[in-house]
Amino acid sequence: MHMYPRFTGKLIVLLGGCATASDFRHWYLNEHAPGLAERQEILEYRANIISDSEMAALTRDTNGGDPYGVRAVDEIKGARWETLKDLYKESELIGAYSVTEYMVREFYPIRPVGVMSPEIKRIALLTKPVNKTHDDAMKYWVERHPEFCFRHHTGMASYSQNHIDRILTDESIPLDGFPILAYWNDDALRYGHFSREDTKALMLDDCSHFRSTSFVITVDEYVMKRPPNWREKERA
Repeated sequence: MHMYPRFTGKLIVLLGGCATASDFRHWYLNEHAPGLAERQEILEYRANIISDSEMAALTRDTNGGDPYGVRAVDEIKGARWETLKDLYKESELIGAYSVTEYMVREFYPIRPVGVMSPEIKRIALLTKPVNKTHDDAMKYWVERHPEFCFRHHTGMASYSQNHIDRILTDESIPLDGFPILAYWNDDALRYGHFSREDTKALMLDDCSHFRSTSFVITVDEYVMKRPPNWREKERA
């Protein structure tokens, strides 16, 4: 039985661009993300924009590049989609989801908000196997897969599983979850993602129980708003 910290009602929003901005990165980091962070109902907010780092193509262990054209990912806690959706009117929305987050490996560093995190962060867009129900796939993922990760992904700084509970718009691409991993640095990803000679083969076998496809994107993370008790988490 899993014992990981759980947060229900987290929102994950996938953006493909902005219809009114010629410079998407500038719009996202200087207009969209600060605007979201100002909303009082939001308890925690991480803004993630696709990275152009050479690490983005490393350890492409699953299904290759993202076919959906995701350019940014919002991770939001404490707010309802109904109160925020107007802030996405200018966005090219790829998907919006309500998820349950399981924090398998926690990491809450003491850093200023609004600056880019130095870790290498990877977000995957996951779909379940066709021969399994969503609930069965998610159960295996949270109860069995983490043990594998701790043995074989030795470079992880943090790891969360985000199980989709509800797809929030009719246009959203059909997905089942979002694995989100951060690695300490280039070497941690390069050598600690496949940390053993047999890791890749074993990973593909284990993951077959809960995923059919998993499209990985590497992002630059900006923590725009911290949870109210983040200092207490760091001291614990």
